[in-house]
Amino acid sequence: MNILYKYCDQLGIVKILESLELKLPFISEVNDPLECLPVFYCPDDKPAMEAKCLRIFKCNNDHPPADWKQKLYEQIKTGEFQERLIESRRKLYKDWNRRKGCLLSVSETAKEPVMWAHYADKHKGAVIGIDFDNVYPNTHKKLSIVMDPVKYSKQRQKVNVLEESEESVLIKSIETTVRTKSDAWHYEKEFRSIFFVDNLEILQQQGLAHLKDFNGKNTWFLRLNPESIREIIFGLYTEEGLKLTLRKLIERAELQHVKLYQAEESETYTLNLVDQ
Repeated sequence: MNILYKYCDQLGIVKILESLELKLPFISEVNDPLECLPVFYCPDDKPAMEAKCLRIFKCNNDHPPADWKQKLYEQIKTGEFQERLIESRRKLYKDWNRRKGCLLSVSETAKEPVMWAHYADKHKGAVIGIDFDNVYPNTHKKLSIVMDPVKYSKQRQKVNVLEESEESVLIKSIETTVRTKSDAWHYEKEFRSIFFVDNLEILQQQGLAHLKDFNGKNTWFLRLNPESIREIIFGLYTEEGLKLTLRKLIERAELQHVKLYQAEESETYTLNLVDQ
């Protein structure tokens, strides 16, 4: 069993339990604008720039003109060529993050008060504990989702724009970047999984994911095996009305195994979780 925790606001926790679905936002929708986007740079390597320029001609099915080197070196001198390469690669990453990759983020802990403040409606929401070794419903075999721990760093990932940009290299770079965050976020103890839209479309054919309108945007949702929902934790200020709603939702036959906990203050800044 691999239980990780999703912090939810008051509406979010109800929707998850009602629908047995998890929203998968596109990577571009993360909170931090510097997150999931590397630093792009162009080394002062003129032979590599020549080779890159020739690859661009070939990719565009163009023949290099006789004076291509002269024009290239003029653009290198002004920095125009380097800026174009950087902007092109940045656009490629942003487009991929906006259309081709979705992100599932959870935490290894349900006891972090700052997480409750930021993501669970200032302790008025709830946290759901999910077993990611048993997420998919109605399958003949047990399927798990690989959740990788986020690496926290002082430095953003760097991408050399003179290197090849084929799909496999791009995806590997994006995966590394998405799994790296500023060490200012280390308290989140975050785990992430990237869902490629191509794979989500396959899961959709199997009835395990679907695309629907959410607040005016096409958004992917992942279906949950009811057995994967293991815990519900009430916040310090979760109102009795919401607690009653959640208790009623887990009275359904498929959710009667879910354990309830109440977050309580402790002598430290880490919350205690008490059985309900």
